[in-house]
Formats: sequence, C-alpha cells, structure tokens
Amino acid sequence: MSKPAAKPVPASKPPPVAKPVAVAPAQQPDAAPASSISGTLKLVAGQGQSVSAGEVSEGLVYFLPKAGSPKPKPGRFSINTRSKGFAPETLVVPQGSTVRFPNVDTIIHNVYSRSPGNSFDLGYYGPGQSPEFTFNTAGLAIVNCTVHHTMRANVVVLATPYYTRPAKDGRYQIKDVPPGPGTLVFWHPRAAAKSLQASAPLTGGATQTLVVSKSPQMH
Repeated sequence: MSKPAAKPVPASKPPPVAKPVAVAPAQQPDAAPASSISGTLKLVAGQGQSVSAGEVSEGLVYFLPKAGSPKPKPGRFSINTRSKGFAPETLVVPQGSTVRFPNVDTIIHNVYSRSPGNSFDLGYYGPGQSPEFTFNTAGLAIVNCTVHHTMRANVVVLATPYYTRPAKDGRYQIKDVPPGPGTLVFWHPRAAAKSLQASAPLTGGATQTLVVSKSPQMH
C-alpha cells in the first residue's frame, strides 16, 4: 500500500517588525551661573569740592577673595605725555605689567615715581622716545614729571583679576568671581578708598558712597 502524502507545512510568518521608538535626548544639566558681584558706586562732593556728571566712572571696584586669587596675567600698557599732561590720568594694570610712557609732546619730560615698591626715574627724554617701567608691587603708584610739577598720573597695580571700572551712572559688575567671602574695595582718585566684607555671588547689593576730598588733577 502506498503511504498517504504528507500534509504541507504552512510557512511560518515572519516576526513582526518593531516600530522605532523615539527616544528623547538626555537632558543636560543646566550650567552653573557664573558668580558675579554688582552694585553701585556713588560719588558725592565733600566740603569745598564739586563733582562732575559721570566722574564716578574714573573710579575702580575690585574684589579680594578670602581664599586667595589666581595671579593676574601681566600685560603691556601705555600712558602718553601730551600737552604737559598724562593720558590717561588713571591706569589700572595687573601686577607685573609694563607701562610705556611715550613722549608725544614737542618738549622734554622726566617721568618718575617715589611710590614704595614702584619707585623709578626714567630720566629726561624727548619727543618720540618711549621709556618704560615694570610695576611689580601691588598698590597705588603716583607718577609725576620733574619738568612739569602739575603733571600726575595714577597707576593702580592689582594682585587680583577681579576688578572693573564703574559706568558713568556708577553701576558696576565684576564677572566670573569665585563663590565665597572676600573684601570688596572701592577707589577713586579724588576720594579715600573704602572696603567692605562681601560674599560672591552678590547681585545689586554692594553699594558704596565715596566722599570727594581732593581737587581735580591739574595739568
């Protein structure tokens, strides 16, 4: 007897294709906001003095963290002798910076300083010459001219990178300050400096008033 024919085996169905699933990108954590200190510097006239509009912008605000500051990067700067005066009259530089004193007048000058730590005498030099000095000590260096006694420039040498000059309305902001306590210093060439203890970040809260006690610089 012949064997019955085998029943055909039905073809197996292909496995279902999985539909692609949209995967949301991993959420990145928000970057920590840069720490800053901001506020307002005010300048008021003392007895017998007057203050010009916008003169507060000639001031300076800087922060000295209690934990210490990274050493600021020195640079090269210039103060011109022009029309029997210095331009600019106030210069802020990182500690270790070199300042040139180009003579753009048609007369001879002798630029010098007797400030402790930054004492120098560049000697007499004529038009077109440009002697220089490196300011290695932090602090205020007062620069004068032997030939013209009314000439004066202020070189403020800072050992901290955290500083700024106020706007004409007195508002200021020091950016990228490390969080934590420190000393905030307010300075102006016509007033005694003041300082206060502050902690970064500090927004809009560090306001200080300086009283003008010195006459404007003469040329």
